[in-house]
Amino acid sequence: MAADTTATLTGEMMTFLERTFLERSKAKQIHAQGAKKKAHSRNSGKSIVFNRYSPLAVATTALTEATNPAESNLTGATVTATVAEYGNFVKVSSLLYGTSIDREAKEKTEVISQNAGETLDTLVRNELASGATTQFAGGKAALTAVAASDVLSSTEVRKAVKTLKKNNAIAYGDGYFLGKLGPDTVYNLQADGTTWINVATYKDSAKEIYTGEVGKLFGVRFIEASSNQYNESSTATVYSNFIHGQEAFATVDLSGENTELIIKQSDKSDTSNALNMFMTVGWKATFATKTLNANWIVNVKCGSQ
Repeated sequence: MAADTTATLTGEMMTFLERTFLERSKAKQIHAQGAKKKAHSRNSGKSIVFNRYSPLAVATTALTEATNPAESNLTGATVTATVAEYGNFVKVSSLLYGTSIDREAKEKTEVISQNAGETLDTLVRNELASGATTQFAGGKAALTAVAASDVLSSTEVRKAVKTLKKNNAIAYGDGYFLGKLGPDTVYNLQADGTTWINVATYKDSAKEIYTGEVGKLFGVRFIEASSNQYNESSTATVYSNFIHGQEAFATVDLSGENTELIIKQSDKSDTSNALNMFMTVGWKATFATKTLNANWIVNVKCGSQ
């Protein structure tokens, strides 16, 4: 992560603000967890191509002695993602900067970092919503048929896992798929009998706990995206819940340094701020996200009570 600052902030303070920015923005990037990550080299264009090969047909015919079989042909598809820039900034008046207890912009940095994290998280969430295979809760056939009573349940989770397994989706290294839920649907799933296993019961033995992880059920570890529940208006509010395997989607950044904290104050040559009436605190990111295999992501659309 890079930063553009002025001499009024010491190197030690800038390091602290950068760390604050990074930690808080990462804490809000829930949906990107489990993505295939790819750094895109600078000056290499805006498009990134991912190759995906289809499994070969099983070879059940016995070989003939001393004879090679006919060769098989690899088939596959390419998926292209395009990087783009995103960002936001706020103005801080010279009066506020001169009188605020938060003299070194820590609180402003926290607000900006939260905005950066939630923005990138929303981009990933929207891509998952548009690229996944849809499963309507309650056995319904259309979005308009989903009612508030068609809640997320262990049965819906088992059905999604069945779909992923039939589509040969790849589980993560621990043997689990990964699920992303919101507060409303976590509430319903946790109430589904004794099948739910709370993260508190296994966090000390797990090699890694995901940010926001709340529990596991039927081969899926679930994490909660508290501020970014994707929903749609129908006869009832319908919520999206994403369950996926490895390499189902990707995130791309520019050379692995995609997010910048930028703090600027006016200098002698800045004619746009003639009386030095404000400073700015902002962020900028070069980013892309793309579904790689829709068959390896299930979006369980459900109601909530």
